[in-house]
Amino acid sequence: MAKTSRREIIASARDLMREKGYAGMSMKDVALSVGLSKSSLYSHFGSKEDLVPEVLDLTFGEIIEGLEATGDWRADYEAALDRLSSVLIRNRRCLGLHLAYGLSEDESDVREAVSSFFLDLREFLRDLLMQGLDVTLAEPLALDTLTAVEGATLWLALYGNAEPMERVRRALLARADGLLGPEPDEQAKALLTQMLGDWRAATAVERRLADRVIAAQSDLLT
Repeated sequence: MAKTSRREIIASARDLMREKGYAGMSMKDVALSVGLSKSSLYSHFGSKEDLVPEVLDLTFGEIIEGLEATGDWRADYEAALDRLSSVLIRNRRCLGLHLAYGLSEDESDVREAVSSFFLDLREFLRDLLMQGLDVTLAEPLALDTLTAVEGATLWLALYGNAEPMERVRRALLARADGLLGPEPDEQAKALLTQMLGDWRAATAVERRLADRVIAAQSDLLT
């Protein structure tokens, strides 16, 4: 009989956590799924809690596999966004989010592992963006990216509907494209800041709209 590898145990535990949630999965479930006795499984992992960091590390590694900084922040961001969204669409939920909502207050070690998973994802995205963007732009875009794609998993989990995820993807890429364009004049900056809080967050469409509004106002005054 082939020996069960540590990676196989972790991958099986991940599938069970996606299916049953953290609370619903037992070590017995994991042992049965990989053909081990419970005692053999406990020789690899002392508890269900010990599996969570390993499961999230495996998931994180699969998300970022092959993605690296090339010097082109826009292309790298799109590649990372496409990978993240495709992984979520394929699995119809985010394991980290699934775990986060199923934890009790006394499961602090598991909560810390889930927190680290999301912070690592945010940092990875931020570092790609900082190849060409100031940290004051890269940090919120990385955070908003995770917030938006994670929110879109609701429709995947409930209805298998991937369209909200695609709309999120298009909106985030439009925002990134806005950061590539020429800097608006002072009037446009003021209008965009009034609308969005920070003109630098405007998409290319929003910048063109601001220019048209200012031009229309100028025509009226004339």
